[in-house]
Amino acid sequence: MKALVYYCRWNDASLRLRGRDGTAVWGHLVYNADTPEESMQEFRFELKTWRLTLHKPDGDELIQLDEMGTVQSAD
Repeated sequence: MKALVYYCRWNDASLRLRGRDGTAVWGHLVYNADTPEESMQEFRFELKTWRLTLHKPDGDELIQLDEMGTVQSAD
């Protein structure tokens, strides 16, 4: 999960975890937390592959992270 924490740090986001199982964690990335401009992005993060799925109204975006939370590729 370290890669996800770093990704949040690099993108000025906070984590709000909603669930976890043996393979993934999910919840919301929160931007501008506790301000009137707060926004949330629903996500799922696969623990073994470091693949981050951002759920968007027009379809999911898949992002491959490295161990430091840097984007390696995005669909």
